[in-house]
Amino acid sequence: MDYLARSAETGNQYAQYALGKLYLDEHDQEQAHYWFTQSAAQGNSHAQFFLNRWDSLKPPSVMLATTRLLYHMSRVFQDQTPSPPIHGGIQVDRKLMARIREKKIAMGHKPDDHEEPSQTQSMSMG
Repeated sequence: MDYLARSAETGNQYAQYALGKLYLDEHDQEQAHYWFTQSAAQGNSHAQFFLNRWDSLKPPSVMLATTRLLYHMSRVFQDQTPSPPIHGGIQVDRKLMARIREKKIAMGHKPDDHEEPSQTQSMSMG
């Protein structure tokens, strides 16, 4: 909050808006209104939105708080879940692999040939 306050005091409208939101969440209506006014004066439409609805602002509903909580919990679980291992890159079923092998043989490759793309081929593709 200290960094936001420093930035807001230098005239950064985004920091002023963010600071207004933080004060609004902390139920400091006076500070929130001040920073929204500062940001809106510089053309921030989000801050102006709050100022236009200032008299009808209510504390967040229980449903909003619940959905926020569930969202953040899902992010925690997502961050903690290990990604599935990829063995050898792309997975191809056996029928497709057999057709690819047949085409390679028809093009003159040996059945056990595992040709790596050369540097010039990969550069021309990108």
